[in-house]
Amino acid sequence: MDSITKFNGIDYTNTFAKRISVMHELVKNILSGHLNKGDVIIDIGGGPGIGAKIIDNLGIETTVINIEPSTTINEIPQLSSVKYIPLKMTFKEALDAKMPCAADCLLVVSSEHEIALCNGQAPKKNKKIFFEDMKKFIHKNLKKNGIMVFGFPNYREGASEIEIDRQRRLTESLLGHSHPKEEFFTVEEFSSSFSAQPVVCMKKPMNLANENPEETILRANVAVFKI
Repeated sequence: MDSITKFNGIDYTNTFAKRISVMHELVKNILSGHLNKGDVIIDIGGGPGIGAKIIDNLGIETTVINIEPSTTINEIPQLSSVKYIPLKMTFKEALDAKMPCAADCLLVVSSEHEIALCNGQAPKKNKKIFFEDMKKFIHKNLKKNGIMVFGFPNYREGASEIEIDRQRRLTESLLGHSHPKEEFFTVEEFSSSFSAQPVVCMKKPMNLANENPEETILRANVAVFKI
């Protein structure tokens, strides 16, 4: 199953999204201090409008453009403050497409590794292509002084292979798939690629099945960059 179709036919909002709610709460906390009325947000890989729903819950009147290739894009969220524009296309297609408007904020939540996998190379090469494409998209579509907000999972620093294997088995049993360490991104990789340190960076354990927070090794990370 490829990265585009793996979420087709599932109740994304009530399964996958609920399991990674810690990530969405971190994103919400970050966005609450960085968005303003009238802002335009381009959400890359937003599934069934998850980013739009998060922002709508903040009560900020914004426009959210959701770029999502899977059929989850057809699940339109109920919104009161957000103008929602869903675009069914891959990130590669979005590189050459004309967006409805330029963005004040680029939002990418839990889709970085899935997008990178679509490059079909080894993890290191996939990430290199991902960052090259992201820079092109930013140059074309992000306003001057705009921000980039990345939410991404990875494993606790120093976790052993045994711990990672155990976590992967749990993740697969709950979500249907998991990823090896080398496919997940790190804050350092974002910083190196953008030649900038995050202005904000937060992380928190992701308890997929009510695990002990001190024992789970899966982490939700949210980082904000200005370049």
